[in-house]
This record gives sequence, structure tokens and C-alpha cells, in this order.
Amino acid sequence: MEKSFFKLPLIGCLIYFMLSILFNLFFLNLHADEFFLGNFSWYIIFNGSFSYLLFQFFFEHYFTDALLVFCLLTLFFHSVHVYVVNKVNMTLLIIIMSIYCIIAHFITMNTDVHLKTESALFLIFYNIAFAVIRYLLDVLLLYYLIVFCKGYFIRSQNEFILTKKNSPKIHFVLFSIFSCFILIKCFIFLNRAFFNVFNDSIYNYLTAIYLVAILFGLVFSKQSFHVFFDKIQYVKLFKCVSISSGLIFFFVLIAFTIIDNNPSKYYIDSFASVFESINKLLLVILLISLICLTLNKTTKYYFGKAAF
Repeated sequence: MEKSFFKLPLIGCLIYFMLSILFNLFFLNLHADEFFLGNFSWYIIFNGSFSYLLFQFFFEHYFTDALLVFCLLTLFFHSVHVYVVNKVNMTLLIIIMSIYCIIAHFITMNTDVHLKTESALFLIFYNIAFAVIRYLLDVLLLYYLIVFCKGYFIRSQNEFILTKKNSPKIHFVLFSIFSCFILIKCFIFLNRAFFNVFNDSIYNYLTAIYLVAILFGLVFSKQSFHVFFDKIQYVKLFKCVSISSGLIFFFVLIAFTIIDNNPSKYYIDSFASVFESINKLLLVILLISLICLTLNKTTKYYFGKAAF
């Protein structure tokens, strides 16, 4: 039987993504009448702006959560030596993901608390605190579901062997996905706190710049993953992701605070207006450089031979 390190977690991630959407549509159907759903469906189809908001909602919630699920499934399946993709494992995976989606939905409902306050900083850490509680419960839920069903999985007799070729790639993928999840979530929290800084147009452009900066940073940091490890470095991954994400969150928070305290923010009505001011342009370039530099240096310190 062919073993694959990421294939089964990737399938589980896709199953989770689809089931989450279906379950949430089902719960929406339970709390809405037929007339509302009929007009709601036509509004989605013919209203472009609302369709974009719906896409943004799916991206900020289901897509980012699917990133976390992929990483967790990878680590948990590796701990119980489950790598084979077959009918038995696929059936169990669908059952586990179904149970997980339902329970995770109720966890989200009970931890998604909205607070009205004028303090942006307090609102950010308030949202982070409840997010930490929610995702800790999600991690424990998924872990115990897999542990409970591990006796029913068709497992490999031997542990997946890390080699000089696949070890750097595996650690790079895990670091990249974990970092993307945390950094996107942090940016969402910042947007909620500073929702009055920009209009929708400029916010979308800045979001694109932020995501491109993360992408460039991860691409440049890939060369740092060249050291061979015979086991998954859980502690190094946790420290590297935590430190790099924390620093980037701090940089972006400072940038948002500077912009929020600048009266010229009310005159930013288009993406071109950012480049009309040398100060705004330098701020964007500095932020991109700091994100790339942070990812490169932290990965080089923990997974490369050189230290900074």
C-alpha cells in the first residue's frame, strides 16, 4: 500500500470545507422561512457586491479554518501512523469530519462574542482571546476524534520515514500553512478593530498587498529549510510560527495605528491615492520588507544552519 504524508489530510481538509458550507446553509435554512430564502437566493445571484461579500465571508472563515484543519490532520495522522488512502480510511474520515463540523459550529456560535467599544486595541485582544479558546477546543475535539477512531483505521505497520529530500519540504509546508492561518486571522481581527480607517476599495487593495507580502516572504524563506530532521520538529514549528506571526502582527498593528491617527486617511478613496504620497508609499514598502525579512530570518534561525 502506497503511503502519502499529505494526501489523506488534504482530502480531509476538502471534506471539511464542503461540509462546513453545507452545514451552515442547513442551519440557515432552519432559521429562515421559505420566502426569505427565495429572495435571498435571487439577491445573491443578481447582486454582485453581495456576492463578493459572501465570497469574503467564506474566505475569512471556511478557507482559513480549512488551513488549520489540514495541518492538524497531518500531525494527528502522523502520530497514529495513518497514511494510506483507501475506502475504510476515507469512510472514517468523512464520519470524523461530519462530527467535527457539527460540534465546531456550536463551539463557534458560543465563542463568537461581539463587543462594542471605541478602543481598537482592547477589541483586538478581546477577539484574539476568544479565538484562542475556540481553536483550542477545536484542536482537542479533532485530536480525540482521531484517537478514538485510530483502532479502526488501516494503519501503516511502519512509521513514515523522513529523508533528506522530504524532511525540509514537509517542515516548510507545515510552517507555511500554519503561518498563513494565523496571519490571515490576525489581519481579520485588525480589520474589525480598524474598520473605519479605509473604505472597502482601499481595504481590498491593502489586503491583496498583505497577502502578496506573505507569499513573497514564504517563497524567500523556503531556502532556509535545508536541514535534515529524522522526526517532525513540533517545538521548532511552534516557536517559529509563534515568533514570526507575533512580530508581523506587531508591525501591521503599528502601521494601522499610524494610519488611523493620520488625518489624511479620510482622503484615501482609491488605490492610486496611496502612491500619490511618498509617506504612504514608503509605509507600504517598509511593511512588505518587514514581513519578508521576519519570515526569512525566523525560519533561518530555527530550520537553517545560519543564525541571526
